[in-house]
Amino acid sequence: MQTVKNIFKNFWILSVFCIVLGIALVFDPGLFADTGGYIVAGLLCCYGAVMLIIYFTKSSSEGFFDHGAKLVGGLLLCAAGIFVFIQPDIIAKVVAIVCGLYMLINGIVNLQGTLKMRKAGYPDWKTTGVPALITLGVGILLVLNPMMSFDFALRLLGICLFVAGMVNLIDCAIISHRLSKISKSESTELALRNNDGSDSTDIIDI
Repeated sequence: MQTVKNIFKNFWILSVFCIVLGIALVFDPGLFADTGGYIVAGLLCCYGAVMLIIYFTKSSSEGFFDHGAKLVGGLLLCAAGIFVFIQPDIIAKVVAIVCGLYMLINGIVNLQGTLKMRKAGYPDWKTTGVPALITLGVGILLVLNPMMSFDFALRLLGICLFVAGMVNLIDCAIISHRLSKISKSESTELALRNNDGSDSTDIIDI
């Protein structure tokens, strides 16, 4: 029973975390986009600094091109990290644009297939045509205005996390209430058994 209580305690903590994170995403999605950018910038700078340290601390016995590549690579990574640190939302824009290009190409390919199906006389061409148009439209939106789409996606994720956290809290409350009832009933039965045992022992002693 104690193990079950510990599991539900973890579920309580996870549910509250989902609710708080969901609210934060709904009200300020740009904060998380910037946070992701700062993390990427820090990783780029750290990796670039490691390459520069290796370049300046080790001898050039491995060859000019291999040794010089560490200097060039380290400088480029540090420069990229500084640029991302100045413009942290660039990572979110790049991710949104890449996803938009993928959906755009996918929508065009699916739309071409739909047109071929219509030309061939297949009656189900509308079934594939509508998703193709939706995919194409979302792809165009992501490419033309990536941050608006990214913010919308984060807000949608925040709503989902909030709802999931609330549902988990309600489920945990219901199950915890039932477990407490079961625990009380088991304690009552155990007490009754102990009383019966003590009475029988008294009778035997007499």
